Amino acid sequence: MLNDYFNDPIDQATGQNFGVSPQSLMFERLVSNMQSTLDEEVFFDDTDWPDGFAWGSETDAVWEGLAEDAKLLATFRTRKPADKLLCRAAGVIHRAIRSKSPLELEAAQVKLAQIMQSAAPARVYFMLEEAELSLEQMAERAEADEPGSDLGFTPDA
Repeated sequence: MLNDYFNDPIDQATGQNFGVSPQSLMFERLVSNMQSTLDEEVFFDDTDWPDGFAWGSETDAVWEGLAEDAKLLATFRTRKPADKLLCRAAGVIHRAIRSKSPLELEAAQVKLAQIMQSAAPARVYFMLEEAELSLEQMAERAEADEPGSDLGFTPDA
């Protein structure tokens, strides 16, 4: 059975339950995994794990996987306008994960905001808002870091 990450919250927020496309399922999974990763990074660090567990290298691997997922979705071709928006947003997420500075991350946020100006069904807009929240959380983390430090995830991901 397909795992539908946002369908219940979308149904509650918009009153719409929808059939899923491969693009919407991939986008839901991408954003859900981003949210989980960002939350886990807040609650865990190297001191929470026994010797021998490299939390930093584990999170780098997760971010690299997320970047690859976003890149894959960004290259999907579809004729459905709503799915096209999700694919474009995945490209922005890829760009945000690969950002090497807070300025690059901010540029990705601006691009996502532009995408969100497009006409879209409420269910798609809901998913884009969830992505926007994830990018905001990434930006907050970047601002909290000392100047010159990385963003908390691997820019090469």
